[in-house]
Amino acid sequence: MAQKKKQSEGVGAWIAIVVLFVIGAWPIALIILFIKLFGSDSRRKQQTVPPLEPEAQQAGGAASAAGGSRARKAVHSAMKSPAVKSSNAKWLKIVGAVLTVCGLAACWSPIDMMIWLGYAESWYIEELLWALALTAAGVAMVCSGVSIDRSLKRYDRYLAVVGRSQAMAVEQLSRTLGYPQSRVEKDLQKMIEKGYFGPAAYLNMELGYLFRSGQADDALKKQRQQEAQEKAAAAPPPPETEAGYSGILRSIRRANDAIADEVLSAKIDRLEDITARIFRAVEEDPDKRSRIDTFLNYYLPTTQKLLNSYAEFEAAGVEGENLRQAKSRIESTMDLIIKGFEHQLDELYKADALDVDSDIRVMESMLERDTASVEEDFGLGAAREKADRPE
Repeated sequence: MAQKKKQSEGVGAWIAIVVLFVIGAWPIALIILFIKLFGSDSRRKQQTVPPLEPEAQQAGGAASAAGGSRARKAVHSAMKSPAVKSSNAKWLKIVGAVLTVCGLAACWSPIDMMIWLGYAESWYIEELLWALALTAAGVAMVCSGVSIDRSLKRYDRYLAVVGRSQAMAVEQLSRTLGYPQSRVEKDLQKMIEKGYFGPAAYLNMELGYLFRSGQADDALKKQRQQEAQEKAAAAPPPPETEAGYSGILRSIRRANDAIADEVLSAKIDRLEDITARIFRAVEEDPDKRSRIDTFLNYYLPTTQKLLNSYAEFEAAGVEGENLRQAKSRIESTMDLIIKGFEHQLDELYKADALDVDSDIRVMESMLERDTASVEEDFGLGAAREKADRPE
C-alpha cells in the first residue's frame, strides 16, 4: 500500500509538470523538472516547507504542525529523483527524444512568422520561448536517462568486484575500477540507500570501508589487530645503530672479536677502554669536543681500518710472506697507537690539571699568610724559636 502511495505521489509530480507546461507556466514547470531530474535527494531531505503566516499558525494550532510534517514528506516524495532502473532510463530517453523533436518543430512556426513579418510580436516570442522550454525539458530527460544507464553500468561493476565480500576498501574499488575515490564514495552511498548491499550495509568513512554489517566491521578490526601483533612478533630486533660514540666502540669490539691473536686482542681491549674514556670526557664536558677532531676524523678511522684488515688476513687462512709482514706491522704499530690514544686522553685533562695546580698555589699562599698571622698574633713564633734553641 505504501509503495503504491509513493508511486502515485511521483506520478502526481509528473502530472503537475505537464499541466504547468500546458497552461503556459513553463518557467515553473522547467524548474521543477530540473530539480526532480538532477537535484540531490540528500539535500532535499534537509529542505523544509516555508512557514505559514502568523494568522494561519494561530488558527491551525497543533493541526497545522501535523499537516506541515505531512506536507514536507509529500514534497520530498514527489520531488524524489527517478529510480535508477533500466526501465526508467528507457522511458526518460524515449519521452525526452519525443519532446525534443516536438519542441524543435514548434520553434519553426514562430521563427518563420517573425522572419516573414520582419519584426517580433509578443505572441510569437511567447510561443518561441514555450517551444524552447519544451526542447530543454526533452534534452534534460534524455540526459537523465543516459545518466541512469551509466550509473547502472557502474553499479554492476561495483557488484562484480565486491561479490560476496562482507567488507571492501573504497580505495581498492577506486584502483580496481579506475574511478575517482570521490565518485566511488557517492556511488556506494546511493547503492546503500537503494539496498544493493543489504539492509545493514553502511559506509565507514573513518576507515574508508564498505561494510555489509556491523559484524564485518568488528571482524576487520580484529583481523588488523591480529596482523599488527603477528608483524610485531615476527619483526627482527632493530639493528644497533652505528651512529655516535657507541657505534664506534661497537665497531672496535667487533674487530676484536674477529681477531684470534690473544696478545693483539689484549691491546685492543686497552685501546677500547681508552677510547671509551675519551668519549666519556667529551660527553661530560662538550667544550672538549673541538679538541678531538683529528682523533675522530683520522686516528680512529685509520685504526679501525687496520684492525679490520688484520681480521681479514686471519680469516684468509694463508700464511704468506706478504700477509705475515702486514700483520707484524699492525702488531708493532698497535703499541704506538695506544700511546697516542693515551696522550689524547691526557691532553683532554690538561686544562683541568692547570686549574688544579693554580688552585693549589693560591691555597698554599693563603695558608702561609694566614699561618704567619696567627703566629704573630699569639706569640707562637717566639715560643717556637725558644723551643728550637739548644740549651
